[in-house]
Amino acid sequence: MDLRLEKKIFYSNIKITSFNTMALALVYIGAIYLMINKNDLLEDSIIFIGEQLISPIGIAMFVRTALIEDEYGVSEMVYSKVYPYWRIILYRIVITSIQLSLVLSIIFLPLKIAGADFHITNILFGSYTTALYLGVIGMILGYMTKEISIGILVPFLYYFFEMFSKGKFTKNLYLFGMGMENYISKIKLFSIATIAIIVFLFIIKKEISK
Repeated sequence: MDLRLEKKIFYSNIKITSFNTMALALVYIGAIYLMINKNDLLEDSIIFIGEQLISPIGIAMFVRTALIEDEYGVSEMVYSKVYPYWRIILYRIVITSIQLSLVLSIIFLPLKIAGADFHITNILFGSYTTALYLGVIGMILGYMTKEISIGILVPFLYYFFEMFSKGKFTKNLYLFGMGMENYISKIKLFSIATIAIIVFLFIIKKEISK
């Protein structure tokens, strides 16, 4: 493996990955931050903010991950390159995951420093998992259909379905399980998202190598 080439590809994808989406996510979080009463926040309220208010940003941040080449009409040129395309997508997923972690930290760390009483590790992981899970669904569906609208619509419908059904059908895979003190559901959702990413990359590798 040429580490110099890998480093170059990684940094190139940092530039390619849309920071506009991250900027919009920060604006959205800033709006939430201004609306909440930061002096009287209970852990349940912070869980609600992380799980239900902030988690949809995962959809916006991940949905374009494997569609950038199609958007700019350069997919055939990229697919014909010697460098494996699946690895490019992997780097973008890593970069977007780091961005998501930073966005979540920006809202929760100041609350903790300000004296809010909550388990920051649990809430960061739980909120991150919910956002990642929704984002991975959007990313995969977007790639399969080549339509960003599908990649956004379906996970949002799932999000609202879970919100109103309150886990009646999904049980231990309930999207908002942290609010019911079901942290095991977060581990399961994170595992599913990770496996889905691995399978997704494998499928891309097989498709491009045909």
